[in-house]
Amino acid sequence: MKIGVIADTHIPRSQDELPAALSRVFAGVDIILHAGDVCTLETLRSLQNQFALTMAVHGEQDDEDVQRYLEPQQVVEFASRRVGLIHGHQLVVQSWWRRLITSQERLEEMLLAGLPGAFDKVDCIVFGHTHRPYAQMHDGVFYFNPGPAAPVDGRRPSVGMLDISEGAVAGHIIYLDEVQA
Repeated sequence: MKIGVIADTHIPRSQDELPAALSRVFAGVDIILHAGDVCTLETLRSLQNQFALTMAVHGEQDDEDVQRYLEPQQVVEFASRRVGLIHGHQLVVQSWWRRLITSQERLEEMLLAGLPGAFDKVDCIVFGHTHRPYAQMHDGVFYFNPGPAAPVDGRRPSVGMLDISEGAVAGHIIYLDEVQA
């Protein structure tokens, strides 16, 4: 199963619309997972209308309508594989922790440390929030952050692709500035 993964679209705060390169990257996907900071319900509608059924969770930057409509986390299943979907902000919201974090690396370490406790018996955890692409296996669970779809924090916009079968979960990052629309 071919699953498009996107996070941190930040529309209209950081960009006016979905990146044009998505038309090529998400062509033919079976489903899309959005790991939060969608910002508006219109962005979800656009993804679903242009590409495929879109499942999402909300992040801290999402407006009230999005936060009422979406859960903060969920587990979905594809080909007998369980995928946890979370933005990740809820694992680092305490203000005293934020003051201790001096770098993106520390934020990522703290987020990764908290993710296993957020889900029970999953094969993959898809998350966002850090604006840093990440694709690593830890203790039999594949951790996947597609990076930001918007050009935020000086980061290159990126999305991801997950391939899920009964035998495996694999994924890779796609940098949108390398894709011709």
